[in-house]
Amino acid sequence: MRAGLSGQVRCRVLRWGAPVGDVPNEKDLAMDELASQKTRKRIVVVSSQDRDARFVVERLAAAGYELVDCADADSACEVAARSDPDLILLDIGLDAVREHRVLEALADDRRTLAVPILLLTKRSDPSQDGALSRWPSVDWMKRPFGSAELLSRVRAVLRVARSDVRAGPGCSRDALTRLYNREYFEARLVKEVDRARRYARSVACVMIDVDGLRSINSRYGHDVGDEVLRLLADILLSQTRTPDVVARYGGEEFALLLPETSASDAGVLAERIRAAFCERGARCEEGDVVATVSCGVAVYPDHANDQATLVRMADSALYDAKREGRNRTEIAFADVGEPTSAEGLQGATILLVEDNDLSRSVASVVLRASGYRVIEAVDGVTALALARASHPDLVLMDVQLAGLGGLEVTKRLVEMEETRDIPIVVLTASDLPKDLEDIVGAGCRGYITKPIDTANLATEIEGFLRQATR
Repeated sequence: MRAGLSGQVRCRVLRWGAPVGDVPNEKDLAMDELASQKTRKRIVVVSSQDRDARFVVERLAAAGYELVDCADADSACEVAARSDPDLILLDIGLDAVREHRVLEALADDRRTLAVPILLLTKRSDPSQDGALSRWPSVDWMKRPFGSAELLSRVRAVLRVARSDVRAGPGCSRDALTRLYNREYFEARLVKEVDRARRYARSVACVMIDVDGLRSINSRYGHDVGDEVLRLLADILLSQTRTPDVVARYGGEEFALLLPETSASDAGVLAERIRAAFCERGARCEEGDVVATVSCGVAVYPDHANDQATLVRMADSALYDAKREGRNRTEIAFADVGEPTSAEGLQGATILLVEDNDLSRSVASVVLRASGYRVIEAVDGVTALALARASHPDLVLMDVQLAGLGGLEVTKRLVEMEETRDIPIVVLTASDLPKDLEDIVGAGCRGYITKPIDTANLATEIEGFLRQATR
């Protein structure tokens, strides 16, 4: 939708469902969980009726799950067998002997043998309990935890169970994270690239590595490091689609295979995963352990002509992210295929001024995936210095900057001889007439409304660049 403004300014009004700068809160996670379920999943909750158990029941109910509450552990097997659940959640605070008794009863009944079980426990590491290894469908979660962790783990367990049924006996999983292992990932990689080649489609590969896991293991112990990996696995399963392949590639490295996904879309997904993981922390006696991840993205056929090159290019982009400071996403250099931005605009430099980390990172990924060179600034003073030093082809300026505001920075750039010819496009959440007059008065060439439509951002920037060269 376009509306004319005075001078050379064009109004480009974009609409999108959720701001790229927002990290979902607990209510959003619950609503996302409800919206993502094609049919309501039934969970049998075997629990005591204490405060912790009520917290679990309330959060699951708010997320849209159908609950069958069983307060008597001795009758848990019969209740579960009659309910035909998708998941059994044991939240009963029992000692190991009684826990095993309930598990044995569930395993001995053919009606519940294949139902996945999530054990909520205060024990330090139930995975070290050899008896639990007899039940491959049992996962566990250590208390304390919040709503986000609970919903992520429940969704992850349900997705793993659903994927195993669909994939059949040939699928292999990593014992710690329950993700597909490298062998399965590589087998699927061959099939997905062949399918993409046959039908002229794309398939994206994202390589993800936990930053500084060795330091976490050294400081807090390997149990905490393992929990960090399990936490990332939950986020990966929660953020991706059912057709996507999520695997532990080896050690602290993970791999995603995303059919029919462009480089920019894969980059946006990687940024959401990165932000969600950074917001979440594994818990230990010393407090929350915050870790970060670096991500590398490559796409067939944009960056590679075969499956081996696709992984190599994604790995190379991952190493670029590490070299650039970690906790970021990089997209492989497009050395094969057609350029993704228009001829003559490939390689144009964009100065992106945005103080919201996620908004800035997502916009940067989308623009870099389209062939633009992006320089980033988080405040007005830095933006002024970078504009003078690098003389970018376009400045994308957030209006609501802390300290020196976006419109004031724009006015100063327009007043300076060395930067006055640089087109400036502002990011704004308001398109009211008074605000548009302020934008025009500051000397902007146009604006893009927030939340940003990532699917159209590169095209919008291309339009402004073309307009500036006329």
